[in-house]
Amino acid sequence: MSSSSLSAVLDAIVASRSIVIASHTNPDADAYGSSCGLGWCLKALGKQVVVHNDHGFIPRYRIIPGAENVVAGPWASLGDEDLLIVVDCGAAERVGDALLTNLKQAPMVVNIDHHASNTMFGRLNYVVEGASSTSELVFELMHALEDRTGRKDLISRDAAACLLSGIIGDTGSFRYPSTTATTFRVAAELVERGAAPDILTQELFATQSLVALRLQSDALGSVTVHPNGFAEVVVTQEMLKMHGADILDADSLAERARDIEGVKVSALYKQDVDIWRISLRSRRGVVDVSAIAQAFGGGGHKAAAAFRWRRDLSTLQTELRAAIGKVV
Repeated sequence: MSSSSLSAVLDAIVASRSIVIASHTNPDADAYGSSCGLGWCLKALGKQVVVHNDHGFIPRYRIIPGAENVVAGPWASLGDEDLLIVVDCGAAERVGDALLTNLKQAPMVVNIDHHASNTMFGRLNYVVEGASSTSELVFELMHALEDRTGRKDLISRDAAACLLSGIIGDTGSFRYPSTTATTFRVAAELVERGAAPDILTQELFATQSLVALRLQSDALGSVTVHPNGFAEVVVTQEMLKMHGADILDADSLAERARDIEGVKVSALYKQDVDIWRISLRSRRGVVDVSAIAQAFGGGGHKAAAAFRWRRDLSTLQTELRAAIGKVV
């Protein structure tokens, strides 16, 4: 199924009575930014809106307006005049097990995303591969909705802060190859509408707890860098318990390992109770890690991707090293 037109998505929004917005499990800044930003805009339009996520609210993203009100778990059943909008999910399963049944039962699903691996699971699919973030796409949609309705106030200060947070998050503060001239133009307008890039960047990237810092120091102290430029970092449940840390405190380690001189690809292995969560990063996208992640049942972007693994770590590392060895 091909991507739907912007106009078709706006038609569905305008025709809806109430709207549920959902994003991917283990949400990041773009998941929260695009979902909450869209929520602010649609509430300003007069729609009944509830934002859901499998994890609900994660305190580290408290700077994103409305993130604290994201509802954990499933929503009530939707009627024919209700709309489900799923943002920043390359596949339906990315909403998490708790929400997937809800998604499959929804009468009308709009899928808004920028992942190259998107499976086009919605009735309508506004998918733009190569966009910096889903937040950038939400801005385009809501800007067009302002033009259609004659309302120039839908993207409020709060909505702008959400969307700029998502863009900053998914571009690594405008450092990644997906950053384009359009990205900067969108960011500039969001700043004009009241978003504060200095505050958002400080809270999203430059503020860490002492617990997180100690965990990261421990993990990086045992980083493995192979001769072919592949770096691996492991965070186990024992490490988390020892430092009193949360698994989210390890998220930046994939980038930290990638940034080591001579490294082309990095992998972060995070043990989350009964599964391993693997984050892959590629320096300047020289290796398409989304293709590698897809081979393991995951997905993502050329320079950043992820997948989950339910077997032992040793087997995982053997198979992943072989897969990466073929392309590095």
